[in-house]
Amino acid sequence: MSMQLDAGQKRVLAALCVLAGVLLAGAVALMRVEGLSFADALYFSVVTMSTVGYGDVVPHTGAGRVVAGIMILTGVGSFMNAVAATSDHLLTRRAQKERMEKLNMVIGVFFSEAGTKLLRMLALLDTDLEGLRARLPEDDGWSDQNFRASALAISRHGYTVAAGLAALQEVKIFLTEKSPLLVRLLENPNLLEHETCTDLLWAVLHIKEELEFRFDLKDLSATDTAHLCGDLERAYRLLARQWLDYMRHLKANYPYLFMTAAHRNPFREPRPA
Repeated sequence: MSMQLDAGQKRVLAALCVLAGVLLAGAVALMRVEGLSFADALYFSVVTMSTVGYGDVVPHTGAGRVVAGIMILTGVGSFMNAVAATSDHLLTRRAQKERMEKLNMVIGVFFSEAGTKLLRMLALLDTDLEGLRARLPEDDGWSDQNFRASALAISRHGYTVAAGLAALQEVKIFLTEKSPLLVRLLENPNLLEHETCTDLLWAVLHIKEELEFRFDLKDLSATDTAHLCGDLERAYRLLARQWLDYMRHLKANYPYLFMTAAHRNPFREPRPA
């Protein structure tokens, strides 16, 4: 399986390749003009390029001094560039990790306070909920293989919602109650780096606005109902995908919270009689 390198990794790899090339070229040149062994020539190249310069191995010929001078001019820069690229990459990864931790905390708040319940409400309106349930793991079957199978099932699911007046009224009341939370989450700067989560929150807020715009849901036409169901389906799809990512994060980092979330699986809620 091929591994995709990001920009920082490519920069580090390029810097290390240049460093290794200069190091080996200098060592080979010193072996030829100074008659050094490969170990001594490589050792001299390393101490020269790292600016340590112990002085225990020195060039004795004019050609050797020329090679040493070239290595100082090119090798030191290559060495410092490799060190800088590696340090920058490590610091960037650390900063990205910290941002992802903050983002996951925001996503956790969303699902804890609103997302899981909303997903449960929408799942109960799913016309093919039983088919989706059959492709998702049981509460005690959350292996890596089952996560992959669940991701495939969620990505291929149809997400067809049939919402009547009572269901729409329930969603309207719930989203009106959670409106301050949703707005505060959208104002969180960490969400700017997670387009999927931002799209999800906007989709949920759009449903709230659509429902509130229609003051009396009893007067909904068939066209309006179909439009609202389409909005619910879009949010349902985004919710399901984000929920699975959230579950994967909990299992990897917070197993005790994961067990609670697994028992609250929104797709396992029995339909009302």
